[in-house]
Amino acid sequence: MMGITLSSEDFPSLADSVHAKWAPVMFSPIAGSCEQFVVGVVTANDSGFYIQKANRLERLECFYGESATAAIAAIEIGFEYLEQDLLQRSLGALLEPEPAVTGFTIGNIKSSEGKSLENIAATWMTANSSLYVPEHLDLKMQKFSVSSQMDRGVGGSGDRLPFLVYEYVQAKRDGLKPFFSRDLQARQIARAKRKNQQPVIDYSGSRLVANFATLKVSAISRSFELVKLRLWDLDTVKVREHNEFHHREYELLLQRPSSNDPQITDKQQNSLESALKELESQADDKSLRLHPMDTLEQIGEHVLKKEAA
Repeated sequence: MMGITLSSEDFPSLADSVHAKWAPVMFSPIAGSCEQFVVGVVTANDSGFYIQKANRLERLECFYGESATAAIAAIEIGFEYLEQDLLQRSLGALLEPEPAVTGFTIGNIKSSEGKSLENIAATWMTANSSLYVPEHLDLKMQKFSVSSQMDRGVGGSGDRLPFLVYEYVQAKRDGLKPFFSRDLQARQIARAKRKNQQPVIDYSGSRLVANFATLKVSAISRSFELVKLRLWDLDTVKVREHNEFHHREYELLLQRPSSNDPQITDKQQNSLESALKELESQADDKSLRLHPMDTLEQIGEHVLKKEAA
């Protein structure tokens, strides 16, 4: 009987495997609530890091409806800050996290090994999150972009103010036309979809970077969430342009109903004031400027004055 000779080469080898630390990234859409979702997994070692983000965040709409737009925006901003922190502090960003968004947290750190950092992250994301679908299961699902969800919120909000401001300023000073976003220049009411999850900025001039939004008394909760999204867009650009444009100011120009509008009830006025106070607080936290104004003309003249300074 012939004997069978086996060597170590006949068995799978883990010699080329990667050892790394990994941690889940969690987000709580409701401040102060214990309810959390795993929205990503971070893997890191001495050679670098990798972030596997959830690719089915649209499922949050099943729980939060229209409010999911703001939650998705917050998650994206949280990841942007986390990536920058990892670049600067490596594993320190996981051991002593400093999240920029409320409700965005890093879970317990564990050790693992796999073919690559990407492989480890995808494996644990599959095991821990209902907001993630592995690429090999459904490639079509991977084409879904978080940013398209955000675009539906901005573009489908029915806010015509950005287009009206563009028309007003362009009529007064045609030379400022190139500073407005392309979709405003093309009068695309649906707003062009973002590419590569880029923030939407209405106006980016030589002295002013601005977004325009309306705080609507008839839909205070919905418009409040969309205004926050426009603030986050400004903050994202401000962080990216740090040390590049010292002379530019970042402002959200907000049209709100006049305080003496007879069609607004006392209850509605109180809701508006409360929303404004919260928005101003968030703008201050990000070193942005929020300018509430009553009319389109005031907003348009503000832009003209800023660029003429």
